[in-house]
Amino acid sequence: MGKHIKCRKAKFWLEEGILFCEFIPKECKKEFSEDFIEDYLEAIATLSNGRYFPMLIDVRQLSNAYALSVVKLLSKNSELKLAILSKSFVVNSFFLQFVLIVIKGFQDPVIPNKIFTRYENAINYSLKTNYIFNSQ
Repeated sequence: MGKHIKCRKAKFWLEEGILFCEFIPKECKKEFSEDFIEDYLEAIATLSNGRYFPMLIDVRQLSNAYALSVVKLLSKNSELKLAILSKSFVVNSFFLQFVLIVIKGFQDPVIPNKIFTRYENAINYSLKTNYIFNSQ
């Protein structure tokens, strides 16, 4: 595994052409805030070093309410759209997956937002996205 960057309730790393974001459950007790995005963008910029990669965001360890707030903020952030190829969210239930899919405004025509309940499927989607964009 490569370099890990821990910042504001999450840790980031780049592995096999995928930017990983995993939230730290013990630090996710209070409200998730858009104020954290700036630190996340800095971590992404450091790890990607000017290249574009798909991002896999793992929220399986969080409560449904907290995971919902994280996904809603990260899926709509315009600055994040400029830094990555796609966003894959891994959730812990089909219920949360369904809720997120039906939320109006979750889908983005520019940067795809995908929801998975299986981590392996999110990895496969991210690897394929990276291969399509970066295999030249």
